Amino acid sequence: MKVLLVDDSRLARLELRNQLKHCTDIEIVGEAADVSQALQQIADTSPDLLLLDIDMPGADGFQLLEQLAEQSTLPHVIFVTAFDQYALKSFDYHATDYLLKPVTLPRLQAALAKVPAPSQRPQMTLQSQVFLKDGDRCYFVTLADIYAFEAQGNYTRVHFAAGKPMIYRNLSALEQKLPADAFFRANRSWIINTQYIRQIEPNISGGFEVGLSADLKVEISRRQASAFKQGWSL
Repeated sequence: MKVLLVDDSRLARLELRNQLKHCTDIEIVGEAADVSQALQQIADTSPDLLLLDIDMPGADGFQLLEQLAEQSTLPHVIFVTAFDQYALKSFDYHATDYLLKPVTLPRLQAALAKVPAPSQRPQMTLQSQVFLKDGDRCYFVTLADIYAFEAQGNYTRVHFAAGKPMIYRNLSALEQKLPADAFFRANRSWIINTQYIRQIEPNISGGFEVGLSADLKVEISRRQASAFKQGWSL
């Protein structure tokens, strides 16, 4: 289970690190001292679980989760805080557990035991539906209807017939969740849904030029061309 520590106190993060050494099947993928750092770490590492403080400078833990709600997939959350007055509010954010500092090892282990292991979570298929929010617009889209994902910095533009919303998620994190029998990483900036390929031609760089639905043109890089041929040749 990939765990991200989010707490403005370096000592609190260090204490959690030391305790997590005694917990099995845990990988700490990063730390963040505030919400902006946490958003970046989540985009980069796709954690399964946040050990999340609430009272932090700038924006609090609840505001972090409100921003994450715009994404199609969310990590599990265990709040770790010095204040008990937020316990009831935490249930509105579907928290797995609520730990009061100082956290004891048995209490931490009991909270971790409530989090489903990654292998136990349902895998996404072409029939999976995902929620996307871009500003005031919301979409509930079946993966099979998505033509492609286009990287734009730390954001990704999702291309489908009804719109092209931007989500705060990087392409590498998305690639890990998409069904590999349909979605292919064409290059650093694009993942394409192969069922929407309408034409394909070799190019001078050794890769391919692919035409998708909605007049999208995408290059399969020379590096990825070999993997594409292996995956889709007879």
